[in-house]
Amino acid sequence: MRRMIRRAACFVLAALLFLSGALCAAAAAPAVRGPVAHEGKKVVALTFDDGPHPCYTAEILDILAEYGVHATFFVIGKNAKDYPDLVRRELAEGHEVGNHTEHHYHTGQIGIGTLRRDMEICEQTLFDITGLRPTLFRPPEGVDNAAIRQTCEDMGYRMILWCVDTRDWAHNPVDNIVSNVRRNTENGSIILMHDWIAEKSPTPAALRRLIPMLQASGYEFVTISQLLAG
Repeated sequence: MRRMIRRAACFVLAALLFLSGALCAAAAAPAVRGPVAHEGKKVVALTFDDGPHPCYTAEILDILAEYGVHATFFVIGKNAKDYPDLVRRELAEGHEVGNHTEHHYHTGQIGIGTLRRDMEICEQTLFDITGLRPTLFRPPEGVDNAAIRQTCEDMGYRMILWCVDTRDWAHNPVDNIVSNVRRNTENGSIILMHDWIAEKSPTPAALRRLIPMLQASGYEFVTISQLLAG
């Protein structure tokens, strides 16, 4: 009888611990996908993943400066180590830098411990380069689940996804990218682009068309932090 009681007590304790963990995960802040509309004005947030790239990032920064636009760059730590001056330039020109992990592993194929460690290494990389610790995180491939959300909360990050995917990473033609943005952007949209793309990137040419297009429609470009601040 005592053995049965002990077993039952262990089962109840394990169930309570499981429920406690599940409740903690459920309580974690949800990922921000957008749109995050602002009352009284039209805003949009441009975001760039996977850089810095030795050519495309500099070209994109030149275009943003030309149009007076600020954006958010989710950088990969190992790329930042190779091109630290570009990360410093991003901040110096009023842009925002977020954590996109150190190595950009396939997030759905690694454990949460590996992901957390990769986030920590990227955070330290960015701190070593800039003296600042990022507070925004974008998971590689946009993988979103309770464990990742809880990890972000534990580490003091806000997880940022997107609601407009330009698919520049798939080498979409510029016309398609611009049409996609025109069709799907609304007040508070978060637009996904990339400043590191293998082979020839369509992103700079698309930017030169979609930025003035959105500005002519009354949109103001803001960083993610500005978008969230309201």
